Amino acid sequence: MRQAKAESSSASRQRNSRVTDQYRYRDFLAPRYWGAWLFIGFMQALGRLPARARIVVARGLTPLLLKVARSRRRVAERNIALCFPELSQAERDERVRNTFFASVLGFLETALAWCGPVSPILDRIEIEGLENLAAAKAQGKGVLMVGGHFAMLDLAGALFGLIEDYDLVYRKHDNLLLNYFMTRSREKYCKGTLARKDMRGLIRSLKSGNIVWYAPDQDFGRKASVFVPFFGIPAATVTMTSKLAKVSGAVVLPVVFWREPSHQHYGARFGKPLPIPSDDEVADAAAFNAWLEGEVRAHPDQYLWLHKRFKTRPEGEPSVY
Repeated sequence: MRQAKAESSSASRQRNSRVTDQYRYRDFLAPRYWGAWLFIGFMQALGRLPARARIVVARGLTPLLLKVARSRRRVAERNIALCFPELSQAERDERVRNTFFASVLGFLETALAWCGPVSPILDRIEIEGLENLAAAKAQGKGVLMVGGHFAMLDLAGALFGLIEDYDLVYRKHDNLLLNYFMTRSREKYCKGTLARKDMRGLIRSLKSGNIVWYAPDQDFGRKASVFVPFFGIPAATVTMTSKLAKVSGAVVLPVVFWREPSHQHYGARFGKPLPIPSDDEVADAAAFNAWLEGEVRAHPDQYLWLHKRFKTRPEGEPSVY
């Protein structure tokens, strides 16, 4: 019986997009994967919860996680204090609570996207700007669809897959079984998955005229980034959006998905193409951050404030965390 072997390095793992071709579930029967199997069973159960039950569970878990996940809470508190200095302390505390609730509900929606049927939800989403997507496709080029890490990201991916074929860029999980489960689940609703460092695969897909969904809004360190404002704070922002658009000739189209106040209805908006690439990667990164900031301000509780967005600082600046 074949057993899955760890890939040689983190770098090679993040360049390998052939996960579902290389493995099968039977390759992960060794005892070291038993914990991951339990998690998969847990996700399967969560994926069968009805919508109202997901909301009830999220509301019940939020106070507990605010107490238990103290490090993540501190990150969210600091991010919100930095980005919304005009809020009172009470308003910031409420935003932190709402952010945790949105993230918990997003996790439950991820279980639905990976393990349950999402087609019934298509009747509960209002989509704006489909003409922008159609115009981008009509140019006969690839479409680099850029967005941010909002709470319903995986559910949004599943819903978009019911509308269009697309390739998804993602960061691979370190656990081989969980990575296989996650990738196989996502490939149920997207055309293909691309590891975030698989530049050849990304460029090949875009040059073939495909839609590629990519979220370049996280801090990946100094080496691949430039510092441009996000909520007025210099933030390390990757330049790969600009590089991919320049090499492939793709249209850079922004998209955002959000959850309505009912928590059972959703919205989506395809914006007009961003002015990327220009001759200036710094200007390109700033254009993306400016668009994203506007969308975050429209739905501030649903952004991933639990991520250390400002971890990498310009030379000589101390950590904000």
